[in-house]
Amino acid sequence: MRSRGAVASLAALDRLVTPRRVRAYAVILVVVYVAGFAVLLATLRHGLDPRGNPPGADFIIFYGVSVLTLKGQAALAYAPRLLLAAEQTAVAASRGLYLWTYPPTFQLFVAPLALVKYGWALAGWTAAGLAAYLAVVRGLARDGRAILLALAFPGAFMNATQGQTGFLLTALLGGGLLLLDERPWLAGALLGLLAIKPQFGLLLPLLLLAGGRWKAIAGAAVSSLALAAVATLAFGPDAWRDFLAAAAKTGGYLVAGALPIAKDPSLFAALKLWGAPTVLALAVHAVSAVIAAALAWRVWRGPAPLELKAGVAVLATLIALPYLFDYDLALLAVPIGAAAKRAGGAPAGVKSALVLLAVTPILLAPLGRYLHVPIGPAALWCGLWALLATPPATRA
Repeated sequence: MRSRGAVASLAALDRLVTPRRVRAYAVILVVVYVAGFAVLLATLRHGLDPRGNPPGADFIIFYGVSVLTLKGQAALAYAPRLLLAAEQTAVAASRGLYLWTYPPTFQLFVAPLALVKYGWALAGWTAAGLAAYLAVVRGLARDGRAILLALAFPGAFMNATQGQTGFLLTALLGGGLLLLDERPWLAGALLGLLAIKPQFGLLLPLLLLAGGRWKAIAGAAVSSLALAAVATLAFGPDAWRDFLAAAAKTGGYLVAGALPIAKDPSLFAALKLWGAPTVLALAVHAVSAVIAAALAWRVWRGPAPLELKAGVAVLATLIALPYLFDYDLALLAVPIGAAAKRAGGAPAGVKSALVLLAVTPILLAPLGRYLHVPIGPAALWCGLWALLATPPATRA
């Protein structure tokens, strides 16, 4: 009886998620975002917002690295105090001590940014990333009306306000996965460019092998190796040593709880937020990651549509990673879009799971910080369930 009651409750929640309501809330959110950006610009003082951050927040890191790179001092990007001094050439009042923990391959991407002033660089970075992100969503949905929903998605807002890499990741990972059937070599080349943030390619070798995507594997190998070779020629082999040292420090900060784990949707971060010992948190997270990878492997070995496989790959990757933040959740546009197309006729609770997944990027940090309620792992697993629960008849 309890089971029937729970199903009935989920079905009732699902009935509230209608196309008309979704569109209405999407319009409201876009209007709120535009108003919020306008208020932010109006309240800037000496290049800082009321909280003391430059617009784009994390983008100041990329700009500072570009300043050093264009001066021929690329190796100094991994020295926090020297990076801060470079950042202050863009926003003199900036006081935050931001770390550069990306590989030399990503340094190639951000190197040109300081050719223009900070504001123009941020605008160009955001506009180019948003265009690529919207192209992926449009290609997935095959419907121009999806653009409104993509703009309203809180994951896009969180990435835009922080000047981060979520749009770029969506373009490379989501775009690469969705092109596997039509353009396998190009798909592989895009996936190989994830060498700029290699952790997001964690499951790709496993899944591409499972699906027998040999051309994509070759394309990914060529593009990633070529990118690494260019980065090595540009910055020298010592840049990789500096990167590995910075990555090790970041891992230590994460384990010690020095990073903002309330912004991290991983199971590891959730357990640390609740005070679990590091070894236990890592062990439980590892079990969760293995289960997600096994489920993804099974889907990629089968005849499921490519969009479903792409959504599963993105969610399994996010579940497997112990270190990611809310701005990375722009990637959720891919599984949400894939599941939404197949939600009709799905079991009770699928639409509700998608709503939970959609609001997670904007609720993750405040719920974790103030209430110690880490919704990230539950939302990611609910999203994976929503994709896997799609009836077989609709997968053909």
